[in-house]
Amino acid sequence: MTISMNSSPIQIALYGVAHGHIAHYLEEFSKFTGAHVIGVYDDNYERVISFCNKYGLRRYENPEELLSQSIDVVIIGCETVHHLKAVSLACRYVQNIALQKPLATTIIDGRKILEKIQKSGAQLLMLWQMRVDPENKFIKQIIDENHLGQLLHFRRRHCLSTHRWKDFHKSWHVNRQLNLGMWADDAAHPIDLIRWLFGRPKSVYADIDTLVNPEVPDDNGIAVFRYDSGLFAEIQCSFTSDYGETTTELVGSNGMLVQYFGDAPSCNQPKKSNYGLKWKIFGDEQWRTAEIASPENHSFRIKALAPKIIEFAQGVYEPPSSEEYLDSLTMTLLCYESSEQKKQIVLSEYAN
Repeated sequence: MTISMNSSPIQIALYGVAHGHIAHYLEEFSKFTGAHVIGVYDDNYERVISFCNKYGLRRYENPEELLSQSIDVVIIGCETVHHLKAVSLACRYVQNIALQKPLATTIIDGRKILEKIQKSGAQLLMLWQMRVDPENKFIKQIIDENHLGQLLHFRRRHCLSTHRWKDFHKSWHVNRQLNLGMWADDAAHPIDLIRWLFGRPKSVYADIDTLVNPEVPDDNGIAVFRYDSGLFAEIQCSFTSDYGETTTELVGSNGMLVQYFGDAPSCNQPKKSNYGLKWKIFGDEQWRTAEIASPENHSFRIKALAPKIIEFAQGVYEPPSSEEYLDSLTMTLLCYESSEQKKQIVLSEYAN
């Protein structure tokens, strides 16, 4: 990728490298002409030294020193509980801030982050890879063009095989003092997909539990969002899943859509076809295939955010609204609320 610029390269800073996706972005940036990572700050000495040695980057001992450089965009990849502190500092120095999901661990902190952004005049890009995936963009086009008629039922399977990952129980992702928990950490992706495709739901009912390893809590769960239109939007998230093919189904009054290979376990296995998305209008004899090649593995979807980060820094990629960011966080947190209370939760009771 050649980045079109009139002067110097896009200057990128990394604030925290706890999140594994940061390495994927970095690998893509190295392929770009006109993108330069100036350095890294992370409060974990061993982690940042290992990261900098691996990628040949400069380590900054404090975040202010890093952020006070001439920076076009800072990518925040620290533990979720530190997002408010990191964003509060970053928006004092940098115009463009890219933040790993989820937004925060509480609705209060989420609101504070967005208030800091608004008051400073900075721009915030949440790093949601579902929104840049070509197949998901095609699904949104099908919806927006009303090919399927009234939307009745949506189901999204989003899984990982973390139960087989060595020492994952030691990861900050499952530490409640640093993160929301494993289910929320990754279910945040399909929840944001639902928000992007259908807007804000009226209610949610969820059931989340730990079924395999008590040291990796919240490994399985289901959430059903309801809309004023009548639509059911369901997500099924399991972090004890090794295989699978069908990941998305959307049923409408005029037809339906099916997606294969939409999550890591399904995408990473050998495929019978390169195309994983098809739809059918009721009454037609044949399914229609979207000739969009499914990625070879799930990292391709993660890496697709790298050029969007550059475009965001250039001002040519407009980020979603603050309302969408807060909705996605609220929807995620209320899944836990519903599961704990064993009842349906109405989102208007937690109005933004």
